Amino acid sequence: MLISVSGVGPKAGLAILSVARPAEIAGAIASGDAAALARAPGVGKKTAERLIVDLKGKIGRVAGLPVTAGALTVEDDAQAALVALGYTPSEAATALRAAPSKGGATTEERLAAALRVTGRTAVAGR
Repeated sequence: MLISVSGVGPKAGLAILSVARPAEIAGAIASGDAAALARAPGVGKKTAERLIVDLKGKIGRVAGLPVTAGALTVEDDAQAALVALGYTPSEAATALRAAPSKGGATTEERLAAALRVTGRTAVAGR
């Protein structure tokens, strides 16, 4: 999505991804935080603003998450990761609901738990 914006190529896209997680980038775009995007080397204020204007309405729809100005939660981040892996938003949400959770779990722990659930579901369905 980043490189679909005019003036943002692979180098700038990778630079943005190197300074923040995808969920943080989505949050910055949703909240209009150009300064957060401009922290990436080679990304200036104008490019950051162009990213916000071009992607603000698209960012939540693609991830299957609501577009909000607040920070994304661990659950939102894990769901976005599952969607990026090819699950539909509803499959991702179902897997996260079915996965055991412990307080203070990281995104990676929630993602791993959800993937274990989807693995068991696929084996049980055979």
